Amino acid sequence: MSPAGELRWLCRMLDDSLRPYTPPQPEKENQILIASSQVVTKIQLRIREFDSRAETKRAPNEEQLCSPNYHSSVHQCLPKIVAEMIILLTVKSEFVHHVAVNALVLSSQFVSTTGNNWDRFIHLLCCSLEMAIVRTLLCSDAPSSGAENRDFDCSDIEFVMQYGLKNCDWSSVAGIVRVLRVICKYLKEDCDDGLVKVYYDSINSCLLKMPWDLLDQYWSCDIRGTNNSSSVNQFYRNNFGVMEPGKKFLGTFLQLLCSLVDRNDLVKTDCDSANKHPLFVTVVDLIPRLAKWCHSKQEDSAETHIIHYLKHKFLILMIRLGSLTWLDCSIHVSWFELLHNYFQEPLNQPLTQYHSDQIDCLEGSPFLLSLSDREACGVHSSHLQRQVVFLLLACSFSLIRHSGENVNNCNCSTLCSCFTTIPHSELDHFCRRKGSLELYRWIQGHLPTEISINQENYLQICMNFMSSFLQLYLREDDLLFEVLLQLLSISSCLQQQSEKKDSAYQDVKKDFPFDLEDIFNPVHLFHLFLSEIHYDHQVLLDYLISKDTGICCAKYLLRCLHLVCNSWKLFVEFPLYGEFLNQSLCKRRKVLGDGLQFLVDGMPTSVDSGGNIILHIKNYKEDRECDFKHNNIKPFKKAAECLLSLSNSVDNLHKKDLFPYNPEVLLKRLRRFQDLCCKI
Repeated sequence: MSPAGELRWLCRMLDDSLRPYTPPQPEKENQILIASSQVVTKIQLRIREFDSRAETKRAPNEEQLCSPNYHSSVHQCLPKIVAEMIILLTVKSEFVHHVAVNALVLSSQFVSTTGNNWDRFIHLLCCSLEMAIVRTLLCSDAPSSGAENRDFDCSDIEFVMQYGLKNCDWSSVAGIVRVLRVICKYLKEDCDDGLVKVYYDSINSCLLKMPWDLLDQYWSCDIRGTNNSSSVNQFYRNNFGVMEPGKKFLGTFLQLLCSLVDRNDLVKTDCDSANKHPLFVTVVDLIPRLAKWCHSKQEDSAETHIIHYLKHKFLILMIRLGSLTWLDCSIHVSWFELLHNYFQEPLNQPLTQYHSDQIDCLEGSPFLLSLSDREACGVHSSHLQRQVVFLLLACSFSLIRHSGENVNNCNCSTLCSCFTTIPHSELDHFCRRKGSLELYRWIQGHLPTEISINQENYLQICMNFMSSFLQLYLREDDLLFEVLLQLLSISSCLQQQSEKKDSAYQDVKKDFPFDLEDIFNPVHLFHLFLSEIHYDHQVLLDYLISKDTGICCAKYLLRCLHLVCNSWKLFVEFPLYGEFLNQSLCKRRKVLGDGLQFLVDGMPTSVDSGGNIILHIKNYKEDRECDFKHNNIKPFKKAAECLLSLSNSVDNLHKKDLFPYNPEVLLKRLRRFQDLCCKI
């Protein structure tokens, strides 16, 4: 059958299956659910049949089996297909919505697979989203003139508006957004750059035409008061007693934006930078608006978890946008303002606030049921704290390393007002000073007020801070190595600026009684990290072979081993101090080994039952004055044992072709580390 015939088949099948239930009636919910589920099954079978090019037996002249009133042209089929399925999103049932989303996603696959006008299908979905938002906000039966899309015939838009969006609400809008998000995910899996580009262009066009002023009015209206009599506010009071429907849309909208701005799969275009698609510029412009929406005041405590989720997705979006290489320094400065305006509480939360073992359980775990509401809220708060602090570090580093960029090169409309008064010749100095100042001020809020570089316990205070910092991120592996790599970059940049006696950095440094280079010392940080995981090489191995953390962990270990080998004396003489000895959180995984013996050439070692290498240093003297825990073993000795055991495990897995990627570079660095240990 020809592509046009396939499209007519889909049109006819939907008409036969769903027309009896149009318009949807609440008492027929079960029948609608059954009919829509059958639609999903039929589309799936048809796609498989088309993909396999099977010669199935069909009734002769199937294209002529359409009812006399349904001899639609191909041009008319697409709007009817979209309208028929969007009608399902107006049914007040989560089950029907779920099936309708699947049906629309499969229809997208069907149109693409059969070679029909998929571009037009996606544009129709985007237009439907825009018009559904306008209709929901204004509660009007007439389409807004601003909702027209010049890429389509007016009749197409009016048809979808009349039949598909007649009774839409925020749940319907959220359903369309979910469809677009799922389509985005499967497009990226198929790696079809052409379709992805069409999709991104369509989404960008849709976002540019959104009624943002009306949405701002909706989110800013105070439903608890009576002073505001706008149509949007009145519609809201008449239809919703709580914010849940609108929050549902906002949540799905944030999910869509996070899927679009995926750091691992950015669209490559002919723009100045590989990831500077106009869509990303549009999303960056939306950040201040989304921040306000996610922080609209609520009185209903039942929505606390929803608000936390919205903030979480918003921060994820900002983190992903932060990986775009073309972001101008003015954007990072404006993000500082957002963090201070909307996330001051998690920024100021003590890093040592959470110590209960129960609170280390995963969100959604049944163990959370035994926590009080206040404790459970703390779990979400620490999660937001990790994200906010990571963003502050990322923005600070981007500004600290800034040089030679022109603020005018950015096409985004969201620029910090302070940049309008700064001469271009002073821009680099301003950015580096701003980044350093933000970092210093945040750390100062988490250090004792009496701290001084001349204090006897100054180094102890610095290490206690970093220990607490690491404990915060050890609870979430996804960000752990990203933040560790970020700290390495900051440390390297600060060292370069200190050596060059950069005026911007020195100007900030003189006003604070501590030095960032002492706090972010990379060798000390690496030692602290190994101690926080209890010097367990199995934990490191788990990180290395994980599909989520493997690459970042390998990068971190490679850079740290390079630093350690070049700063050997500092690594060997590392001490432990105070609060750090009383760790409350140590990730540890002990796995019984297979009895494999391993002896490092030229080194007095032994292997325990778990495959851990025990290093025997003849000239080692225990330092009882510091009262080291874990059998009074010097930190260097424990760190060396951990890294040598890791080398042993990785090498054995690699020889058996069981390591998920080639670890030769890592093994080479570990062998160099081993050679240095032999000289002790």
